[in-house]
Amino acid sequence: MIDFEDAVRIALENVEKLVKGAKNPVPEEALLSSDGKFYEVTVSYDLDGPGAFDTLNPSSKDASNLLTLAAIMGRRKEYKVFLINSENGNFGGFRRYKEG
Repeated sequence: MIDFEDAVRIALENVEKLVKGAKNPVPEEALLSSDGKFYEVTVSYDLDGPGAFDTLNPSSKDASNLLTLAAIMGRRKEYKVFLINSENGNFGGFRRYKEG
């Protein structure tokens, strides 16, 4: 059986492989499923929004400020739950995190 540390490592590796543009992945929680078959590892990460202001001339001060603001406003935090087989460490998929 693998331990929590291994399950978290495997989840983080899969964020990097499967979620395009994910930055700063952070393990938020790790639980063993009620049947003991899977670790459920919740990972948060940052995603940048599409570059709507890519055509602005970044050398002008106003454009530079606007680009900075757009970058901040376009960034969002997302969460996914990664399922890791508790016996052999195989990645079993991921799903959207639901609060509650």
